Amino acid sequence: MSIFGRLQDNMIPDKKRLKKIALIARGRILDVGFNENPNPFLSDPVGFDLSNGNRKKAANYQKIVLGDCQKISEYFPEKYFDTIVAGEIIEHLENPSCFLRESTKILKDDGILLISTPNPYNISTIIANALFIRRGVAAGHINLFPFRNMLELLSHCSLRCTKVLNATGGTKFLPNPYDRYFFMPVIKSFCWQLLYVIEKDKRS
Repeated sequence: MSIFGRLQDNMIPDKKRLKKIALIARGRILDVGFNENPNPFLSDPVGFDLSNGNRKKAANYQKIVLGDCQKISEYFPEKYFDTIVAGEIIEHLENPSCFLRESTKILKDDGILLISTPNPYNISTIIANALFIRRGVAAGHINLFPFRNMLELLSHCSLRCTKVLNATGGTKFLPNPYDRYFFMPVIKSFCWQLLYVIEKDKRS
């Protein structure tokens, strides 16, 4: 593969996202939905994933737990984790508010929840929706969260957002027949994925 090809590799924006998550995560960490893209930059996390199918433990993960993330409080003690990571998970859930409420039960009062999720206003999604292009967009995504909708959802679940980051630094753009993408730097408003830093709302 050429140097240009490596720069355009699909994993580059994911690595940026995983590094940002690892820089923020602290203490005892739970990584929900880790199996498809384990985070090699996290320090000794617990991995949690679906109970169906085979799940392999990445080298830096202390253990894995298999189950339903919408019932996640059944698998861990109350107020157990300092950080819960949910990378590219919430858009796949039929009941995202259930997952959020369950997460608050096992998150310490001063803990943080890190959620990365596709930005509905990233450039490629705007174009695909405008042109009614089906292929290559929102595969398996049944929920998308504009910024203000995410804040409202968090509020209903006794959570609050303290920061929103451009998770990848840009957007994947112009998918071609070989499932390759050009990665284009863009501002946060139009980036591919947003990273929400979330805390319990102590006012509720």
